[in-house]
Amino acid sequence: MPQTVGGNGESPDTRFSSTNGQETQQLSETEIRQKLARNFKSQLGLCALLEDIADSLPHNVSRNNCRLAAQNIQPIVQVSHKFEEEYLFPLLLSDGQKHPELEPILTRLHAEHCEDESYCNEIVDALEELASNQLANIDKLSYMLRGFFEGMRRHIAFEQEHLLPLLAKDNDPQ
Repeated sequence: MPQTVGGNGESPDTRFSSTNGQETQQLSETEIRQKLARNFKSQLGLCALLEDIADSLPHNVSRNNCRLAAQNIQPIVQVSHKFEEEYLFPLLLSDGQKHPELEPILTRLHAEHCEDESYCNEIVDALEELASNQLANIDKLSYMLRGFFEGMRRHIAFEQEHLLPLLAKDNDPQ
């Protein structure tokens, strides 16, 4: 699983069209698609790791996998969400794309990002407890992990199936 750095430091109510006063680097649609593909791969790799941990409960848990997941879940999720909100969402709403009907959908996806990032904090705490043999409720952790990775997979599938084709369609010559 690739190592990533830092979170976005944004409050949960920050709108996806905001860059908090910071300039964002201009990227082509191709570069945005490529970065999204890498982010999706990292997130799906994280989901696979979390599923492996959930499947190994309660007796065959790899403490190293727990530490690895705890260390990487927040950076992977936050960096991926920040990129979508700073590049993909504004691109889809830009005049060149002409998809104003997406605004309520993107607002919902932004809300899901906030919920996922909040949920990450609980998962990190539970994984760190499990890694140090201090977790009291294994069933709760299994339920948390499965809820998180299944939700993340659905979220990514929606974006891949419904948002990315809009970019490809808009780039096709008429």
